[in-house]
Amino acid sequence: MACGAAYRRPGRVKVLFVAESPPWAAGGQEVSSPPDCKRPDYPYFWNDRYDTLHRRAVAPLSGRLAENLFWLLGLDGGSRRENLELFTGKEFFLVDTVKCVFRKNRKAAIPADLIRVSAREVLAIEIAGLAPEYVVAIGNTALAGLREIEPYASALAGVGKITETHPGDLFEEHHLLCVPYPGGHNRRYLDQIVSVFERIRDLV
Repeated sequence: MACGAAYRRPGRVKVLFVAESPPWAAGGQEVSSPPDCKRPDYPYFWNDRYDTLHRRAVAPLSGRLAENLFWLLGLDGGSRRENLELFTGKEFFLVDTVKCVFRKNRKAAIPADLIRVSAREVLAIEIAGLAPEYVVAIGNTALAGLREIEPYASALAGVGKITETHPGDLFEEHHLLCVPYPGGHNRRYLDQIVSVFERIRDLV
């Protein structure tokens, strides 16, 4: 677990968020080595130094993934570091489907083969070790990854896009939720995203 995630892992994980992959750029430049994850301009979720330049979303879904998640979860710390402490304090945790940095400036979509291998060989073991009570797939890459892992593959049989999932059935029967990526390009799904996070907030 990179960039300080391991030492922030709660002893018990109630809700595990599964995201896509680490960001490929910091300050408009490609990241190239592990130390980059602590750059103050690198927006990786677990980078607690990022708040030196950026603090929080000022409007719904206007920030980076971390700030948007904090807003949706009602976390109101004064910095990225404080919100990460609040996040793990509620027994939340977040992992990526694909662990490597995928350079989306060169190819927009992560290849299906990479998602499949990452999910089967790394993510499946990670989820088993964390043993979360609930799992939340954030976006279509996470959805594709969970389709490679049981028991989620069976639960998601017949589901196409992330917007086609039925929160009630998955939540009650499989302790699984799927939500469109909470970013500015998905503001048209804001009501759906908020409703999913209301269920999550009710858990704690």
